Amino acid sequence: MPLAMMLVGLLMNVMGSLVGRALLALGMSFVTYKGLSTGIDWLFDGIKSNVSALDPRVVQVLAFLWVDKAISMLFSAYAAAALIKMAGGNTITKLVTKGGV
Repeated sequence: MPLAMMLVGLLMNVMGSLVGRALLALGMSFVTYKGLSTGIDWLFDGIKSNVSALDPRVVQVLAFLWVDKAISMLFSAYAAAALIKMAGGNTITKLVTKGGV
């Protein structure tokens, strides 16, 4: 019986630290992604507003050269690379423990 109680206590300690670690990682990933998304949207809106201030003939040439698609592709690649780095990163390596040794 004492062995079973010891195993239950150990299991609860391990599960508590894993759940805490997972919640902490999810929270940090969400905040990082949201900040990155907001920054990219702000930069993209700034580029669109500056391009709209150009001469219409220049805008037509840029549209013919597909510069808008190239800019969108660059921003998409940057966001995808950041997302992959966040998903596979080892930013949290310390387990969250509740008391004990």
